[in-house]
Amino acid sequence: MRLVTLFVHLFLLLLAQRLPAQSPTDTFPCMPKLRFVVIGSSTAAGAGASQPDSAWVNRYRIFLQALNPANEVINLAMGGYSSYQLLPSSAAVPNYRPHPDPERNITRALSLAPDAILLNLPSNDAASGYSLDEQLANFETIVQHSR
Repeated sequence: MRLVTLFVHLFLLLLAQRLPAQSPTDTFPCMPKLRFVVIGSSTAAGAGASQPDSAWVNRYRIFLQALNPANEVINLAMGGYSSYQLLPSSAAVPNYRPHPDPERNITRALSLAPDAILLNLPSNDAASGYSLDEQLANFETIVQHSR
């Protein structure tokens, strides 16, 4: 729960820093252009959605672009991923654990200069038998790297 609260606070802080004193666009004067990057597993990649536009990331993109058409949501999520694949590219991982994926991890997400990063990993760590402490340590590493 502390981690969720931390992510929410980080998001609000980043959003507040981006709000301009004057209008950035003619169409949506109070809304700056925002870039969000999603990293995670199959839920974020769209698995289970009846149609691609029904996946939560695509629905979120539609919502944000209704506020400002210039808003972006970049989805780096991949089905089957655990918190290990999302660690920084430079992270050392224990034996018999997946290595970070430099095309879909926090390092790649940060290289896209986002205003916020959304991390969505509901169950693959537990399904792979990784302990809660292991998963939380990986989340902490991801958060620390993003700072």
